[in-house]
Amino acid sequence: MDNPPLEVPPIKPDGRLEGLTAIVTGAGSHGVLTGSGSAIATMFAAKGAGVVIVDKDAGRAAHTSDAIGRIGGKCAVHVTDITTAVGCRGVAEYALETFGSIDVLVNNAAIAPGEQANTEELWDAILLLNLKAHKLMTDAVLPQMKLQRKGSVINITSISALRGGGGIAYSASKGGLNTMTKAMAFEYGRFGIRVNNVAPGHNALPMGLGFQGWEGASNQRRLRAEAGLLGYEGDGWDLAYAALFLASDESRWITAVTLPVDAGTTQVFPLVMHPILAQAEASG
Repeated sequence: MDNPPLEVPPIKPDGRLEGLTAIVTGAGSHGVLTGSGSAIATMFAAKGAGVVIVDKDAGRAAHTSDAIGRIGGKCAVHVTDITTAVGCRGVAEYALETFGSIDVLVNNAAIAPGEQANTEELWDAILLLNLKAHKLMTDAVLPQMKLQRKGSVINITSISALRGGGGIAYSASKGGLNTMTKAMAFEYGRFGIRVNNVAPGHNALPMGLGFQGWEGASNQRRLRAEAGLLGYEGDGWDLAYAALFLASDESRWITAVTLPVDAGTTQVFPLVMHPILAQAEASG
């Protein structure tokens, strides 16, 4: 199957993360449109970090690794299942063996399947990867971060944790992650470990577009863009820049926060957006 390279915008190589090691879960990709994990992994590598690309699919991991190679970044691939404690410990051990430290963990891996079946098995699968795996992965890096007396954990949540409209299990998993972040920030703060969330909105991501069945539906993508206060589309790179700030020492006094990257979607009455959306739909 044809798999065109990931599109990477120009990124200034300013060394903001030089000497740091970052683990990014669910960092694989396919095709030109980046997801949150592949964008964050590529951004961190462009800024000087050694990045461990974690994914259960070797082909997807290699696709992101190729993108990082094209920009001259440093990365290594680790293919594993992070829904087990053993798998997560293996990631941490691999990061230490490869780069010598663990400074940043981005808990990004997630699924957002249609929940129409509403089965117990589906609920368990979503909560396992979207919530429990993040706890297991954080537990795996804690010994090294505590030893270093410094670290940044960044959880990728969703505006579905802040507003209704997403799948029930997906929203529950992301809401739980929001609260778990605050508990972890309290628990580990005195070890110099910061824990924060980045909450994507209607960004143009393979997961979001695929979940809604909107791949290639330009008018629906336009409506998603118009739902924000800025009126233009966000993407994975917007999330990557937010994660970059939380990974760097520029956010050294920020912990336990949720940063929505949603063009203000969650900060306005839906009613006042109706005329804008109606006009966009009519003109589409």
